[in-house]
Amino acid sequence: MEGGRFRFWYLILVPAILVATGILGFYTFRSSREYTQLGDETIAQSLLSVAQQRVERIERYIVIADGTVFRLVDPNDSSTIDSVWLPQAEAQTPSVRSVLLLDPDGDVIQWASREDKKTRRAFLRTFRQQLLGNLDLDSTEPHVLRHVHVQQEGEESSYLLSYRAFDTRAGQLTYIVAVHDTQYLVDEVFPTMFSSEESTPIYNIVDESNQLVFGPDLSEVGVYTVDHRFPTTLDGWRLQVAPRQAALLQAQGRSRLRGEATLPLMSFAIILLSAIFFIYAAVKERRLNELKSELMANVSHELKTPLSVVRMFADMLRSDRVPSEERRMEYLDIICRESERLTSLIDNVLDFSALEGGKGPYRLKQGDLGEAVGRALEAFRYRSEQDGVEIRLKSATELPPVLIDQEAIALAIINLLDNAVKYGGQSPVELELIAKRHSIDVAVRDHGPGIPADSLRRVFERFYRGPHSSPTRGSGIGLSLVQHIARAHGGRAWAKNAPGGGAVVGLSIPVAAL
Repeated sequence: MEGGRFRFWYLILVPAILVATGILGFYTFRSSREYTQLGDETIAQSLLSVAQQRVERIERYIVIADGTVFRLVDPNDSSTIDSVWLPQAEAQTPSVRSVLLLDPDGDVIQWASREDKKTRRAFLRTFRQQLLGNLDLDSTEPHVLRHVHVQQEGEESSYLLSYRAFDTRAGQLTYIVAVHDTQYLVDEVFPTMFSSEESTPIYNIVDESNQLVFGPDLSEVGVYTVDHRFPTTLDGWRLQVAPRQAALLQAQGRSRLRGEATLPLMSFAIILLSAIFFIYAAVKERRLNELKSELMANVSHELKTPLSVVRMFADMLRSDRVPSEERRMEYLDIICRESERLTSLIDNVLDFSALEGGKGPYRLKQGDLGEAVGRALEAFRYRSEQDGVEIRLKSATELPPVLIDQEAIALAIINLLDNAVKYGGQSPVELELIAKRHSIDVAVRDHGPGIPADSLRRVFERFYRGPHSSPTRGSGIGLSLVQHIARAHGGRAWAKNAPGGGAVVGLSIPVAAL
């Protein structure tokens, strides 16, 4: 009854508390986030409006310069480029470096430039070979003012071309092309249009590859940076705007968000961790009790078989129903071996109790690991013969001395052999002693199905029993004792799948310092 009531509170109230706390934390966090986003959006809209105004001012400056060029140059008189525009160019259109008059086929009728002779020649060659192809001279609306912004590979500066078609008295179209000096815009025009007062935002201009063209780097400003493209003139360039107090705004936003979200999040975290710990402790306690009950059942079953054998043969000897002296010695030998098996089972349980209590009842002395292996094989011989399993021993000729507890190591090897026989079926079991530079490995290999990948990390856990096609006897503490014994000797236990099938489980014992 008590257990049922506990399960009711466990299944109903704990999830309800978690859900309620989660809902509270979620809506509080969302409200805080929405408030912060609203403030950010207001700032962004204000900055975007400022960016649009500045872009419009720059484009208007360029369009006014274009209009001045078109007013000074007469498409019917090509000489006006040199006689009218060029003398007034520096005062009237300082950003325009060259003006060209083209026929509908793109041939240059007349042109003039404010550059020196060498630069003029280089520009004319560049215009004919690379820039002319960017002009849309076949447009259906030739009289509309158009702009082309071209960034040449390998050159830092770019070319801004403004062009428009005009009707001549001869009845054909003539194009006037004004070439703006973008470096002049960057060096002279932009600084006058972007004030650096503390009450104004920070401006910069970047190109299409996000390379800085003008102004400071704004990459650290984050969400408070807005940008606006030049729609008709400096195509590919963007004006970026950020508040001068962007760092302070970010810090205030983060502080406000933390302040409003921390309390419910902390409450949720505390309740969640408490519930997780409560559930974990309850589940682990229940599982531990189940495993201990299973251990007692398994150990009782394991003890029952050798006890039954000992009792049966003892009764036969006591009632003098032995046909011969030879058979009598065989019965006594069986009793001894079953007694050793009982001793091994009891040692496992006692060592497990010591492991549970955090004690290590091992007395380490310098000795020969081969002797401990021999004792284990002798103790395990009856079991292997009874199951029809061949134990193959392979050992180095000379093994260095080690500090070991002979009884504990023998127990560990017996557990390794027992595990190999259980999961290897009738296949031979190979026991190998490998001498290394700083340790000796005791490896036991079976030729069974091997260890599944998800079980390799768990084979040394207490009570864990790997999956098998048929039920296997055992308590689930044998390999955990192997690991405990190995660590008590300063070594380690390990398990892996062998090439060609089967599993290799073993332990490593450090070599004694001489």
